[in-house]
This record gives sequence, structure tokens and C-alpha cells, in this order.
Amino acid sequence: MQSHSMRWRFVLLLAVFALVAAACGGSDDATDETTTTAAAETTTTAATTETTAAPDATTTTVAEEVAPPTDENQLSGLTVIDDKTFTIELVEADPEFSLRMAYTAYLPLPSVAYENTLGFNEAPIGNGPFMFPEGGSWDHDVAIDLVKYADYAGNMPSIDALSFIISTDLKTNYLEAQAGNLDVVTGIDPDFLASAPTDFPDRFGQSSSTGLTYMAFPQYLDDTFTPDHRRALSMAIDRDLLLEKIFNNAGVAPSSVIPPVLGGRDDVCASWNYDPEAAKILWDAAGPLDGFDVWFNQGGGHDQWVEAVVNMWGNALDLDTSTVTFQTVEWADYLDHADNGEFTGPFRLGWGQDYPSALNFLEPLYASYSTAADGGSNASEYNSPEFDAALAAGKTAAAAGDPAGATAEYEAAENILCADARTMPIRFGLNQFVWNEGVDNVFMDSYSNVDYTTITSDDGAVSQDLTEPASLFPADANESEGTAVLMGNLFTGLIQFDAQTAEQYMANAETMETSDGGLTWTVVLKDGWTFHNGEPVTAQSYVDAWSYGARSSLGFQNNSFYKPIVGYDELNAG
Repeated sequence: MQSHSMRWRFVLLLAVFALVAAACGGSDDATDETTTTAAAETTTTAATTETTAAPDATTTTVAEEVAPPTDENQLSGLTVIDDKTFTIELVEADPEFSLRMAYTAYLPLPSVAYENTLGFNEAPIGNGPFMFPEGGSWDHDVAIDLVKYADYAGNMPSIDALSFIISTDLKTNYLEAQAGNLDVVTGIDPDFLASAPTDFPDRFGQSSSTGLTYMAFPQYLDDTFTPDHRRALSMAIDRDLLLEKIFNNAGVAPSSVIPPVLGGRDDVCASWNYDPEAAKILWDAAGPLDGFDVWFNQGGGHDQWVEAVVNMWGNALDLDTSTVTFQTVEWADYLDHADNGEFTGPFRLGWGQDYPSALNFLEPLYASYSTAADGGSNASEYNSPEFDAALAAGKTAAAAGDPAGATAEYEAAENILCADARTMPIRFGLNQFVWNEGVDNVFMDSYSNVDYTTITSDDGAVSQDLTEPASLFPADANESEGTAVLMGNLFTGLIQFDAQTAEQYMANAETMETSDGGLTWTVVLKDGWTFHNGEPVTAQSYVDAWSYGARSSLGFQNNSFYKPIVGYDELNAG
């Protein structure tokens, strides 16, 4: 998931709905202006900052049922056997398919979701331990206030209320926590990383994360940034120094685009290592660039380390940093620029696991069939037939029960990615979080989400920092902010992962099994589960939700997650 990208947004979705109706005859930021030159051990001046104006927001609603699920617009590979049982037929065998089931794309939806899709996004009705109170809704740029769902069929949380307080200012969030006004802070400003353990004695935590911060080069700018330019810029970055001086040694300097906990290798790619002498030779041979833009989003504390990177480029490459322009916009608008192919230089993004597999750090970000137009997150629009073929070979090996062969092919794909110099991994993060007195059992999982099923609070309520989500509609939520609200809170998936051990366990599913290496799966649901409005959660709830998300004309961000299911191409033909 993008760490935090949403495709087309609901404005375009509304336009599609209107066309359908007519055809039927019916209706990551705290801005620190201090240069990080000292932190980066450079003497060059900071790059100039230019803030791009965000587009005007458009608020619309759909007041009537539009294009609801029917037998004619469902995935043929999904078959309802009875209220509690359905089967899934995949185009290719995938023994890892069950690992994906915790993710937002595979959550169920109640029938009311299709009656007013935009309205549902404002107050989703899920099957999870928390719900919007009656009459409550997402208060944009302010808060998302939830209460415990009294009839939740899973492990009942001990707290009665959960509030996500929306703010883009990491410093303010931290100070609010110090003042006792915010219970949990999950994004600590770099300026406070060193003091956090003493500022919050016995209330500072760390846990493993798969979160990757990276910079990448759009393929549509290859006439400007040649492979040697890209290699030189990457090799001029001292990632260890960034970790030490900016991130207080929180995390790992990447030698791979795959997290260490998922089998990432050491020393995969020469251009992902710091080598300023070699970088200078490549840069000079490639020829100077007459200024360029660097993109990063507001609301994530990125200004310091990006500025440090630019200063490193100046130091190692004799680059005049005054010719480098920072382009920054708020998170949701930033994703629009990514989706629309509007970056004018190297850009920053982050990625966290959708499911715990090395493939999840290769296919969504770099496969040619995972671009924005395909409902994916390949923001660089990287297109390499050789890379795609290696991924395909890896998946074939995995389906044949050859994990070693799959690993070898995924490593081959990563080698191709290295050779093409498309991306610059910057840092694998470490979850670092603080909490206030009166709150206990706080833990962030490998998705970098807080586990609110086990947290306790003296007053029965917990508040957490959050940047404004891009979407709360499960088929459309593919960035860290929206998924933090949905996964395990508003919704419970078929399968979930234990926050502390990362072990897979059955949640809404009683069983999910395959007998043919992952080509077909049979899901049996547990009894007694209902949505927050009392509607039973049935096999049809899942079949309808997945089929709806799979309709590419609706432009949902998670559309690509349904491609492996038989019937996707037929559903979207014409």
C-alpha cells in the first residue's frame, strides 16, 4: 500500500455513475526552514522551496442506487455455495493468495454501500470492532470519531471510543501528546526522535515495520534523466548518514527494495550504495542537468531528509543546489500528481506491505501492468518486459511448490530493476511511537497500524494522530492513512495477522483452503457476524464487494487486486 495512491477519486467516479444512469434511462508535514546542511555534512545552500497550489476540492454525493452488483456484473470466478460458503477460482495458481485477505481490497460490503457510494465513503458501515456513531461521519481535516460496535462477533476491544485526530503537523502532534491532549502518536517528528524515550518514560515503543521510503524516476522523463544520471544521484546519497543524523538510527539503510524481514538481500545493487567518487564520474559523463524538480508530500516530516539528500547531491556531484526546486503539496493532492503522471523530476513515495511477501514489494510498484491506468501503484510507469517475465516465472515456481525457485526469480527481477536504475531506496523504517499515561498495551504491527483490539485506557477512549486519508471506501483505500482506519477497526477481513507475532489467523473466516496448489479456494465464514447496521455478513457480501471493486470503469484504486480472479477480463471487456 502507498505509505500511503488513490486513483481518479470520487469526482471521476461520480461522472461514471452519471453516464451509467443516463444509459439506463435513470438518473507524510511540519516544515522546518532550517537547512540540514550540517546534518548532511555539506556546505552548499539549501534548495529553494516552491509550493504548488492544490486544486480546488469538489464535494458531491450520489443520492440513489447506481450500478449495483447483479449476476451480470460479477466475477465469474466467484461462486456462492450458500450463505456461509463461496469459492474463488484464480487465473493462475497462487499459494500465497490467502495472505492478501487482511487487506482492504478483500473486505466485505453491506448492500447499503451501493446505494450511495460517495455517502458510504463518509461513514463506512463495516463488520469490525468499531463503528461510526449514529449520525456520525468523517469530519474532514479534523477527526474520525468511532465507538465500539456492541454486537461485534470477534474479540471485543476493551476501549469504548477511538478517535483519529487529523493533522499534518508532526511537531504539533508530539507537543499535544506531551500536553496530555493526544493519547497515541505514531509519527514522531525527527526533531523529537532522540528525546522521545525520556519525554515519555516507559511509554516509548519500537516494533518492526516493512515500511519503505524511496525516491523514483518517472519513465516518462527518461529523455532528461538518463540511466547514468539516475545511478549517479542514487550513489551520491549517504543513507547511513541520513539514518544517523536525521532519523536517530531508526530503521535500516536499504541494500534491497525488499524488506529484510521478507528476505531482502545484502548488497544487491551498486547504485543503491554510497559511492560519491563513482557517482561523480557517472554524472560528468552523462552531462549536467540545467536544474530540475524534486517532489515530496507535505504532512510526513520529509522536508529535512529530502533537503539533506539534495545537499549530498551538491556535495558529491558539484551540483548547484539553487537550481533544484522542491515541489510539495498535501498528501491527497500529491497522489493525484502521481496517478496523473505529473511529476517533473524524482519523487518521494513510501510503501508498506499489503500482504507479507517479497512479491508485494516488486509487482505493485514496478510491474508494467500496475500503473495508475491499471488501478495500480507503479507511479514511475516503469515498463520492462524482462522484469515482468521474471515476476511471472517466480509466481509459476511458487504455484508449483518451489519456493526456492520463486525466490531466485524475484531476485532476478530485482537485479533487472537495479540495472534500469528506476528507483532509489532510502530507508526501511522502524515503528516508533509514544503514548500517554492512562493508556497501555500499545503496539504497532508490521503494517504500521496500532492494534486497538488489545489497547487499554483508563477512561475507555483513545485518540491517535493521522494525516487526512485519501479514501475510506475499501475498494479505493490503498494508502496508509485510510487503511489505518479500516483494517481491524471499521472492518475485519477473512484473515488477519497477530500484531506482535505477525502470525496469520482466521478472523471472519472459519476456514480458507485450497487443494490444488492455490488455483481454487473455498472460504467458509464464521457464524454470527453482522455489519454495523445489523445486516448479516454472508458469502454474497464478499462476492458483491470484490466484483464491484473489479469493475475498472469505476476507477477504484484497488482494482488491480482482483485481476487474478477468473472473469476479470470478461467483466471489463468493452
